[in-house]
Order: sequence, then C-alpha cells, then structure tokens
Amino acid sequence: MRRFSLLILCLGIVSSVVAYNFQASVHQKALRSRQIGTETQLLSRIFNDYDPNTRPPVRDSAQHSAIVVIASVYINRVTWGPDHATVDLYLRQQYEDSRLSYEVDAREGLEEISVPPTKDVWKPDTYFTTAEEVTKESKGRQRIVVEPSGHVRISENRQIIVPIDNGDSFPFVNKRTINLRLSSYTYDIDDVVYLWANSPPTVVPVEVAKELLDGPYAFAEAFAGDCVGNYTVGVHSCVDVTVIFEGPTSDTFLRVFLPAILLVIASWFHFFVHGSWSVPRSFSAAAPFLIFAGLHVFSPAIASHSSALRVFLLGCLVFTFASFLEYFIVICGGVHRRVTHYQTSAYGARDGSAEPLSTVVTNQPIDNEVVEKPGKCTNFTSNNGIDVISRVLFPVAFLLFLIVFLILYIV
Repeated sequence: MRRFSLLILCLGIVSSVVAYNFQASVHQKALRSRQIGTETQLLSRIFNDYDPNTRPPVRDSAQHSAIVVIASVYINRVTWGPDHATVDLYLRQQYEDSRLSYEVDAREGLEEISVPPTKDVWKPDTYFTTAEEVTKESKGRQRIVVEPSGHVRISENRQIIVPIDNGDSFPFVNKRTINLRLSSYTYDIDDVVYLWANSPPTVVPVEVAKELLDGPYAFAEAFAGDCVGNYTVGVHSCVDVTVIFEGPTSDTFLRVFLPAILLVIASWFHFFVHGSWSVPRSFSAAAPFLIFAGLHVFSPAIASHSSALRVFLLGCLVFTFASFLEYFIVICGGVHRRVTHYQTSAYGARDGSAEPLSTVVTNQPIDNEVVEKPGKCTNFTSNNGIDVISRVLFPVAFLLFLIVFLILYIV
C-alpha cells in the first residue's frame, strides 16, 4: 500500500511538471506570435515614408552636424598567403536614426525589431580602405536590428584581402600584422564620423573566433586608433586598427638560422687542414660562399624580406667571402710542391786497360719530400701562421656579429 501511494505521488508530480511546461510553451508561442504581429505593424508604420537614401538627421542637442558611427570587427577566419591574407569577418556598426524610432508597450517584451531583407535602411557606406573586397555586402549576409530609440545595429559579413606586414625582425620574430582601416566612400567628415567601440571588457574594437586563439598564427593583440585621410573630394573620417598574430619561431630557426650558421662554420674547416690538401681546402672555402652568393643573386625574394633577414644573410655572405679570401692569401703566401731527391751513380766496362771504355750515369730516386716555396704575400716563414690566427679571429668576429644582430633586431 505504501509503494502504491509513492507511485501515485510520483505520477502526480510528473504530470504537474508536464502540464506546466506545456502551458509555458503555449504561452511562449502565443507571446511570440503576438510579437511578430506587433513587429509587422511597427515595420509597416516606420517604413511608410522612410527614405533610405537620405542621411538621418542629427539630434537637436548635438554640437556637430555629423552622424557618429561606432564600429567593431569580429574576425571569423584568416587564410594566410605569402604577402596577403584573406580575412573573413563581420563588420558591426551602430548609429542613431531617429526616423526609425517607435513606441511599444513594455508588456509586449519587444526590446528590438529585426529589419527583414526586403526593407532598406540608410547606411554610412563603409568600406575598408586598406583592403580589397572579395564579396560585396549582400542582404542575405547581414542582420539589421532597430531599438525603440532609433538606435540601429548592423552586422554584415565581409571577405577582404589585406596586405601582411611581417615586421623588421621577421622571420626571427614570427609576427604577422594586418591593418584594417574603415572610412565612408560617400560621406565626408561633415556627414559621418567613425569611432571604435571601446568599452572593455564587454565591448572591444576587435574580437576573434576561438580557432584564431590557438591556431598556427594565434591572435596576440590589437591597437585601435583614429586617422583622417585626405581624398580626392573633401576630407573623410576614418579609423584603423592594427591586428597582430604570433606564430612559432622554431620552424624559422631550423630552416634559416641554423643552416646559415652551419654553412659559415663549414667555411672555417680549411683553417685546420694542411695546405697540401688542396681539394678539401678548396671545397670548404668556396662552397659556403657560392651558396650565399647564389641566394643574393638568383633569389629576388631576398630583397622583399625583412631587414633582419637581409642583414643576417649579408653578414653570412661577408664572413664566407672573408674565409674564401683567406684561402687565396694562403695560396699566395706559399706554394706546396713535392720534390724528389735523386742519387747519381756511374758504372762502365773494362777491357783490361786502366780506363773504362764507357761510363753510364744514372739518377735513382731515393725519397720524396714536400717542401714549401715562400711567396711574396706572406709575412710568415710558414703559411700555417695565417690559419692559426684565422682559427681564433673568425669565430670571435662572427660571435660579435651575432650578438649585435640579436640586440638590434631580436631583443
């Protein structure tokens, strides 16, 4: 009997919850249906004599004649290229248009109404001056919301191609920077003034998708500012923001920095090789220099890289050339030759007389000796003196170059 009572109680609770949820759902549907009807009536009344081609009037209390447009950017996706990036973003704009204001009963629960694609509202004709639009704005890719006070919020999808600034320290400091600048194509500064949305932490000029926080190039920071651009007709208000992304530097270290240092060190090997070993000395001195020279001559991309990379590769070229020059100084200072010593012997045939009838002289090699013939360009009795000095001078000089380079371009 006790179990039966508990079962009846549970069924009663469940049925009460289901009935409450059903009533709430019916009430929400009824409320939403009433809101849709109210929105339709408001839109019909608002757009009855609305002209989307005319700029909105300014408030009577305003001290200026321009409409203030508050802008922000939400970056959804970035596709990186060698020199340009394709950015998929949402441009958000807010401004006042008193012609769109309306009154609504608070019991309706309408805090805003959405403008359908079939209706046009005035917009400040905003475009990105530092980028190229891939897809123009489309009514199907935008959302327009109007508040009772006439405050308009527009969010529209844009896809742009913007240049990349790698910075002077690239690729040793792997940062990629893009600059987004907004301005009005039609209205000058007397009609439209732009401001960045800047009320942190809830409202910031730039927001990014979660994927851009931990991708190959992660979002680092953004700096927003104001600018005034002079164009062909009049002066137009504009705002710009610098967005910085950071990437790993390990790939650059393994592909550029470490191989270049190893090539420079390889150009010093002939300092420790005997002068008579001409093939190893020639290869050690010539190969690194020819590689760096080929990079500068046959790779036009070097000129378009950052100043840090150009300075580093030019320094490596200078050091390998100096090593190559030392090789020729050693050759000029002393030529190694192999000399063979001979022993002279004579023998003849006798016919019983005191003097031989004939004498034959022969030269027989007895040993080989490598000797050094001093030249005019050396100040040493042996050309090994230049190599000994180079063994210390070149590493120390290259180490000083790396220290100065890191201080100027990396630190």
